[in-house]
Amino acid sequence: MIAAMLSAQSLERGAALPQLKGTTLDGHELTLPDAASGKVTLLILTFSKAAGERAQEWNKRFFNDYPQDDMITSYAVAMLEDVPSLFRGLARSGIKRGVPAAMHSRFLIVTTNEAAWKQYAGLQDDKVPYLLLFDNKAKLQWTHHGSFEQPIYDALKAKIADLSKKQSSP
Repeated sequence: MIAAMLSAQSLERGAALPQLKGTTLDGHELTLPDAASGKVTLLILTFSKAAGERAQEWNKRFFNDYPQDDMITSYAVAMLEDVPSLFRGLARSGIKRGVPAAMHSRFLIVTTNEAAWKQYAGLQDDKVPYLLLFDNKAKLQWTHHGSFEQPIYDALKAKIADLSKKQSSP
């Protein structure tokens, strides 16, 4: 059912964040958009080890700039459905070792609906991260895919500032 909902949606501005279920690196089940309700939310999606490595700078910068914000959050999302189930534990433990403990609650391992998420994200290159920014009503506002670049990050922060301003005004 979720896969059908994903494939029916597109990455157009204002599109709703589809349900995304996974387990955080600290072992908690998490469902989006519920877990990020009322917050501007950045998803950093990765579909390969190479993309995960390229996402590290995005994750680190964003987490440092918005560590415990009541209005803004992020989730790194590692899609592992295509990893054979026998090796998922190894992949998960490798990811966990490489991610600072403070970020574990905002790092999600997902093992279902990967093909639908690839389609939803408009996957062109599985070796780069896909960034999706949603407003506090879980509506898509900004997208990017690629390695970290300071000008792109500055544009992302400006968009977040704009969304936060709108969120706090009556």
